Amino acid sequence: MGMAEVAHRRRQLGADLALLLVTVIWGGTFVMVKDATSGYPVFHFLALRFGLALAGLLAIGWRRLRTLNRRNVASGALLGLFLLAGYAFQTLGLQHTTASKAGFITGLNVAIVPVLAALVLRRLPQRAAVLGVFLATMGMALLSLDNSLRVGQGDLLVLLCALAFALHIVGVSAFAPGVDPIALTIVQVAMVALISTGIALAGGGAWPTPTPTVWGAAAFTGILATAVAFGIQTAMQRFTTPTHTALIFTAEPVFAALFGVMLANDLLTTRIILGGALVLAGMLVSEIPWSERTAGLVSRFMAPQYVITLLLILLGLADPISWQRGMTWVLAVMMPFVVILLGVFSRALRTGTISDWHISDRRERLHPGIVAASVIFTGMPMVILYLFEGPFWILAATVSGFLLVVINLVITFLWKISQHVSGIALGATLATVILGPLAAPSLLLIPLVAWARVKVGAHTVMQTIAGGLTGVLITMFALVLLGLGRVVP
Repeated sequence: MGMAEVAHRRRQLGADLALLLVTVIWGGTFVMVKDATSGYPVFHFLALRFGLALAGLLAIGWRRLRTLNRRNVASGALLGLFLLAGYAFQTLGLQHTTASKAGFITGLNVAIVPVLAALVLRRLPQRAAVLGVFLATMGMALLSLDNSLRVGQGDLLVLLCALAFALHIVGVSAFAPGVDPIALTIVQVAMVALISTGIALAGGGAWPTPTPTVWGAAAFTGILATAVAFGIQTAMQRFTTPTHTALIFTAEPVFAALFGVMLANDLLTTRIILGGALVLAGMLVSEIPWSERTAGLVSRFMAPQYVITLLLILLGLADPISWQRGMTWVLAVMMPFVVILLGVFSRALRTGTISDWHISDRRERLHPGIVAASVIFTGMPMVILYLFEGPFWILAATVSGFLLVVINLVITFLWKISQHVSGIALGATLATVILGPLAAPSLLLIPLVAWARVKVGAHTVMQTIAGGLTGVLITMFALVLLGLGRVVP
């Protein structure tokens, strides 16, 4: 890798981290706005917020307004109306729903955009976009429908917000090319500030005095989350790709949920977790370039030998007696065997015993050295944990892993299934059983890895399906064998 390539990657990493910071800021606005508008009129708050944002943007870009013509100004005004509708519906909705749910529902705009683009711009959505819309819609149903299948008032308002933001994104795609982005944003923000002020004044009466909480929220959302965030986004997007930017921005609802739990005591029920996971999945499916390069990256970094390390750490931290006890077992007993096994595979790769890290060739999987190493170094920690009464969940993982290795070897004599998918299925199933609904989104990794293995030509569809079913069934069998209810040894 040349110096120029290294420098480029460093700039891209710096840009991605800066955009992630912007996403964190946006995620934090939901709780702040909800608190500020609980006792302050919505349009008065929006007037303050976007008045401050306008002042900040004019300070850095007023000279750029000279580049706009009448058509550009008209386009900016129309985009400003969409922006106003989005923030108005979101702010009104936050008065009747939680910050966590509002963050996830707002994120639906990513999945709505392909549908609107097809209708307005006559661009047929790709299959991935259609699947993304389906997943996001299922997530929206879980988030918003109550037991009587009615949508809550706040959730409906935030859904209208997502629709407005989607219209704004499509509008920007239609009107923004060739126009200075900061100048166009100034027109949009000015439109929101003026109309919000007009609506606030039309209500009559004196302008309510903002409290310190309101001023703080208006300054944070107006200056930091609008003017500064847009400046960072405009500057940093030059050094990264649109795909990177879109994927980073899908983390906004995750941060909104985290801030909602930490600062507003939002309750994350099973429905909210699963619904939010489906919305995120829909957003990612819509944005990820489903290319062979992406499949290669997924296949590489979702390999079982990497995922098992993360799984063991989670199991250690989840030990019901103490996380210190769990991590001691992981670091002192489990990790040495993992390192040794990886060392054996690495040596086999260097000597040509195996042709690739994932051991895709069926004959190479049956090499005596590979078979012996796989059985011994997955079986020994299982025996140690059993004899010395180690943590139950770590024991369950080792029993599941050992059984999976043995079953995979038996199957390999006759056929070939995806060890990638079976390993991921084992880990995701075990994590969901142990950690509960919070870990359920990890199950989405199973079809993702299956797609990647098929895309790179390593397995057929049937081999990945067989691998997934094998991983799930062996895990459930091991848990039943050990006694599912026995949490503490």
